[in-house]
Formats: sequence, C-alpha cells, structure tokens
Amino acid sequence: MEKVCFMITPIGKEGSDVRKNADEVLDYIVNPICKEYGYSVVRADKMANSGLITKAIIEQIITADLVIADLTGNNPNVFYELAIRHSYRKPTIQIVKGEIDIPFDVANMRTISYETTLSGADAAKKEIEAALKSIEDGNSVHNPVSEVSTLLNISANSTEENAEVLSTLLLEVQQIPENLKVLESNIEARFSQMLSAFIETIKSEHTNEPIKPEDKLLEMFMNNLMSNPQKGIQSFDALMKLQEKIDSSQKNQK
Repeated sequence: MEKVCFMITPIGKEGSDVRKNADEVLDYIVNPICKEYGYSVVRADKMANSGLITKAIIEQIITADLVIADLTGNNPNVFYELAIRHSYRKPTIQIVKGEIDIPFDVANMRTISYETTLSGADAAKKEIEAALKSIEDGNSVHNPVSEVSTLLNISANSTEENAEVLSTLLLEVQQIPENLKVLESNIEARFSQMLSAFIETIKSEHTNEPIKPEDKLLEMFMNNLMSNPQKGIQSFDALMKLQEKIDSSQKNQK
C-alpha cells in the first residue's frame, strides 16, 4: 500500500511568487525523493473541496504517514497545521528556504534549508533522504507538544503504577529514626562492655601496688565516658592537662 506524505506549505495565488516557489519545491525536491521511498505527495490545493482549513485537510494532517512542512515566509496557516500534526506525535520534516529566523517554538527542531537552484535542490534532497531513513528505522518523533505530553503521561503513570512502591519507601523512611536509635543503643552497649573490660584490666594490673594518679584519672574518664560521653570528654581533657604537667615536672627534675 502506497504511503502518503502531506505537504504543509504556503501556496499563494495562481501566478504569485509564493505559488511558484511552492510548485518548484514540490516538483524538484519533495516529489522525487518521496517517490523513491514509496510516498504519494498530497498538497491542499491539489485536493477536492480545498480552501482554508477544511475537514479533509485536517484529516490528512492527522492521518498522513509523513508530513513535510515548509516554514518559508512564517505563514500563520502553516504553523497552525504544523501544531495539529505535532499534537499527534507523527513523523514530520521541517524545511525552509535559505537561512531565515524560525519562531522560537519550533526553532529547536531540525529544519532543512533548501534553495530552488539545481545544487540547492540536490543538497536538500540528500538531507530529506537522511531524515526519511531515520523515520523508516523507527526513531522516535520529537516536537515541543509531544515532549510535554510524554512528561505528563509519565507523571500520571508514575502516580498510578508506582503507588505501592512509593508507599513502601515512605514506610521505610519513617522507620529510619527508630532504626538509628536501635543502632545507637547497640553501639553504646558494646562500647560500655569494651570500657568495662579495659577498666578491669587496669585494676588487675595494680592489685598489689598503689594506683598511680593518672591511672585513677583514666579510670574516672572511662566511667564518665560510659555514663555521659560529654562529661567523659571533659575528663579526658583534664587527664591530658595533668599528663602535660607531669611530663613538665619530670623534665625540670632532670
């Protein structure tokens, strides 16, 4: 079955420069390359009952396998029809004559520049062919409308499909503070056991001899650290200052 390529383009009145350009683009650029890929090209003025935007034209814009939109002249009807095509996220190729500024909303899409000279037509056909190959390979169609639509669909699907996952994650997050408390408690218990064992070791080493002041302070520091970490750190500071005094006194005696 032959595929359809609908041509969105400014047409103009019979004999005008706009009509002349539209015919040359159709005859020397679009028709030759589209026929190679099995497309029959349709343009609004070639259709029965054509005029402004008719039901038949809108149907072609929506259902055609491919649309080629000529943005030359920034024609309002062209952009209106292009917007309709964009909303259906179907293959579209943008072209424009020469190097001109394209409106912001579609400027980020690839637009093929053409000239109606022999060399200009050949160059444009090569670029259109590359775009057609990409479409035939099934590459995704991107345009401003479809991009926003995709994001909205993702958001809606996430709400519906991932509700259970999100609920589970929230429950796990809520349990984090409690799990931290348990972890802290386990660490404190284990730390207390280690300090107790260390203190007992110090006591056993001094069973038959008097305990030195620094060892006594160390024991106090350990006990304070187990009962009150902040107080234990203060005791440690006092212990270090005492050790400095002892070291200083020993040096002076020498």
